[in-house]
Amino acid sequence: MEAPFSMTGPAKLYALMLKLRPLQYGTLMAFSGELVHGAFLRWLRSAAPDVAEWLHEGNKRRLFTCSSLCYPYSETRMLDAERRNVHLPLEPAHTYTVRLTLLLGELFPLFHQALVDFSTQQTREARPPFMQLGKQLFLLEEVQVTNDGAAGWTGFTSLSSLVEHARGIKLGRESELTLEFASLTTFSRGNPKTGYGANQVMLPLPQFVFQNLARRWQDIAPPELAGVVQSAELDEYLQNDGIIIVDYNLKAHHVHFTTHQQRGFVGTCTYQLRRAREFSEAPSGESPLTLRQQLYLLANLAFYSGIGYKTAMGLGRARIATS
Repeated sequence: MEAPFSMTGPAKLYALMLKLRPLQYGTLMAFSGELVHGAFLRWLRSAAPDVAEWLHEGNKRRLFTCSSLCYPYSETRMLDAERRNVHLPLEPAHTYTVRLTLLLGELFPLFHQALVDFSTQQTREARPPFMQLGKQLFLLEEVQVTNDGAAGWTGFTSLSSLVEHARGIKLGRESELTLEFASLTTFSRGNPKTGYGANQVMLPLPQFVFQNLARRWQDIAPPELAGVVQSAELDEYLQNDGIIIVDYNLKAHHVHFTTHQQRGFVGTCTYQLRRAREFSEAPSGESPLTLRQQLYLLANLAFYSGIGYKTAMGLGRARIATS
């Protein structure tokens, strides 16, 4: 199916926060990423059916991400509730949030227009529900898309801006970067039909993290930027232990989907990006970035794309951690 819009504009990324208010008292399971994913597509299908159908195709799954519904509770309480699959209270006096990222610039004006069309349905006497999660209905209170820096989870940028930012990074012989895995993250490996079957990777090993991000870049980059990330050279660098784990604060975690329990990890992991003694670090080929700058580029992309398995269903929310 062809894209229902022109894909000739600049490659832009958006991270939005939707503030929602429940219509009535009730409860909802602690992890609801699967429900949010379905609810967003249902809403989009009513507002822009051709776009929703295009996004729902299997090979388009990386063009947006959804979080689970975020409650105003501590991380410790939320992790415990997710593991035990308990229901948490919803109160009309409080607002709750859903994070949504759009990985194609053309999606943002369509989403904005759909919101405008939706808002015109509202009157002072009646506000139609925006989203239904399980049996609970939510009103849309606000959409945030500010560039609030490292303190929050909203923002907007372009792929070319990410490239320029990475180009300005000066790296020592053993530079480090730390990734924060804010929601359960994992990588699906193996074939369920052969051998021992599929399994979930429980650690953010460098080859899984950065190969995954390199594929995300190729998914969304226009032809003129696709070669910025040199996948073959990065694979060789990873295989030769150019990047290693030097510190971590990780915790095994699991959440519950409708049909199964999903295992993975949360926390932080620090990677050291090493430079070989005989390696003259300089951009090569069609990329303006060195290999290590490309890794920083991919780490910054993670803020929008997520990392790993089922990022459109609440998993893999990640970013570079600040000290």
